[in-house]
Amino acid sequence: MSALPEVIGAAPYRIHRYPSLLIDRITLADGRTVTLRPVLPQDADAERTFIGALSPQSRRRRFHGAINQLPGHVLEAMTAIDYRQQLALVAEAADDDGEARLVADARYVVTEPGHADFAIAVADDWQHVGLGRTLLRRLARQACRQGIGHLQGTVLASNGPMLSLMRGWGASLRADPEDTDMLVATLRCG
Repeated sequence: MSALPEVIGAAPYRIHRYPSLLIDRITLADGRTVTLRPVLPQDADAERTFIGALSPQSRRRRFHGAINQLPGHVLEAMTAIDYRQQLALVAEAADDDGEARLVADARYVVTEPGHADFAIAVADDWQHVGLGRTLLRRLARQACRQGIGHLQGTVLASNGPMLSLMRGWGASLRADPEDTDMLVATLRCG
């Protein structure tokens, strides 16, 4: 007998309560605007496109390894969010044809009471205009509302932009005892 649920005929994933209050439109330092919103299950193709369009360096910085494409089960996990133990925000912008595309993704997952792991990725052509900082601020604010006191993330020791962001936020940085190429960044919420 399999420990996996029967997939055939299973009901589609449904969000219990979509956090629509987190939807916002912001203007960045360079004048471009984005819509920040919680991710939806139907964003899987947009997430695949976003990740695929990142430079190899940006994909390595986000996923800590060389990847070209995310497997379907990972995309599903990134877009089927329960909004109780997880938060995933995306930034969406219109491209030259007026079509919406994802340009950033930020998320946290509660790992134990009061603590959550976080990650952020920003499209290469949207970096250095405050989008990552804005997303981190939104994650931290919502984490506080949810009773999470600490956000923690692993950062490649060579990821200068993220380390700069972490230092600017007053994060504590320590060597990852399991991987000498990584640092563990811990932020206090609030």
